[in-house]
Amino acid sequence: MSSLRFLPLITAVLTAPLFAAAQNGEQLYTQFCSACHAVDGKGANNGMFPPLAGSSWLQDMPKRAVAIVLFGLHGPIEVNGKSYNLEMPPQGAALTDDQIVSILNYVNSSWGNKGETVPRDLIRVTRSEFAARTEPWTAPELLKLFPLPIQKTVLSDLTSRVYKGQWNQIPDFDKIQAENIEEEHHGKISPSISGMDVHFGIVWEGNFMAPENAEYEFALDSDDGARITLNDQVVCEVKGTGPMNGSRAIQNKITLKEGKNTFRMDYFQGTGLKGLELKWKKSGDKAWNWLSDKPTPVKKESPSIPLSPTDESTAIYRNFIEGTTARGIGFGFPGDLNLVYSADNLAPELVWTGEFMDAGRHWTNRGQGNQPPSGVNVIKLTKDRFLPAEARFKGYSLDSKGNPTFHVSIGKQVLSDSWKPGKEGTLLRTLTLTGGPELNIPLGNATVAGAESATLAPGKPVTLTYLLK
Repeated sequence: MSSLRFLPLITAVLTAPLFAAAQNGEQLYTQFCSACHAVDGKGANNGMFPPLAGSSWLQDMPKRAVAIVLFGLHGPIEVNGKSYNLEMPPQGAALTDDQIVSILNYVNSSWGNKGETVPRDLIRVTRSEFAARTEPWTAPELLKLFPLPIQKTVLSDLTSRVYKGQWNQIPDFDKIQAENIEEEHHGKISPSISGMDVHFGIVWEGNFMAPENAEYEFALDSDDGARITLNDQVVCEVKGTGPMNGSRAIQNKITLKEGKNTFRMDYFQGTGLKGLELKWKKSGDKAWNWLSDKPTPVKKESPSIPLSPTDESTAIYRNFIEGTTARGIGFGFPGDLNLVYSADNLAPELVWTGEFMDAGRHWTNRGQGNQPPSGVNVIKLTKDRFLPAEARFKGYSLDSKGNPTFHVSIGKQVLSDSWKPGKEGTLLRTLTLTGGPELNIPLGNATVAGAESATLAPGKPVTLTYLLK
């Protein structure tokens, strides 16, 4: 198929329902969120996805969670001590305010979570406050606006002393004058110091609060040298200068009494890269507890997961799609016909034939970037916003076969834009206007569409046939 021909027909059809029937929070969560975050909130694929159960990102400041749901999330983020580098697409276009409230309040009261109740008005306020935003959030942006509650480690009364100097081995810092002394209230070890990248050292001292009398394991890796001392006994030491790539990592055990055990960490940085990894666990436990920032896992190549419609049901892809905006919503119809609708430009933007989408990039490790359509003859219908400035996307509803109707408010009028497969390689588009005067709807690419616009009268649907061949 190398061209798209547009044949307008005017038929009498019934207006699709504006909104789907109400569902409770658990049903909505299962439908929209559980594929990634799991039914139990612990993250799908054995924790490959970020958990919602016990997540500090849901504590305090409910606007933080609302902002993430509305506009999505991009790049590295740490959740419950584990680092992820995934993509969460924006859901503000796909979900209504009532649906978002129901989902968040279900999550906040499930799996032991005790988050604040989210009021419905907060969704509207957050949409309005960040209405100009066109890109997903990054974790640093969110933390600047909505800081997480302090999550303390087992290190208490921790202080750090900073030194300047050049060394090849850990010096006796007690004989050197410190440049600065700080209290580390989070109980975290980090070699990051503003304005200092080479030729410095740090000593952390405090108490390791052992949960019980037991044998404990510690693992240490660093660039350059580092040493852990507990109760005046050296437990692990990475000597000299060298990279932090696992080749110099040290792991050792020590028996500790319940409660306070004196803790000290000596570290120096020479030139080049810097880094420090420190973790502990009780002997026999599987999970490690981090006292430093956990490193971001290396991105792995995504497996291929072809997403296709069935003979009776349309497939949906709500992740980032190449050739459209961040809020592009893809639909694969039976008969190898495909469509992307932009909730930003309030218009259909792409059509193509053949295979629909490969979901591997975003459905497994949630890889970054846009996923191109899998089929052939991808045609750009529109690339700009043509409707009046006051037009607002109000979500979409699905019929029993998964065919979409997109809803747009224009002042006091509502425009419904329905799509479904027709006969012999056609897509049928039905435009319905309710309320107000007649409205001229630009159709975008006139060369492809066959017409520049369609005039709608309230209550008189117009059906357009897109013939792909």
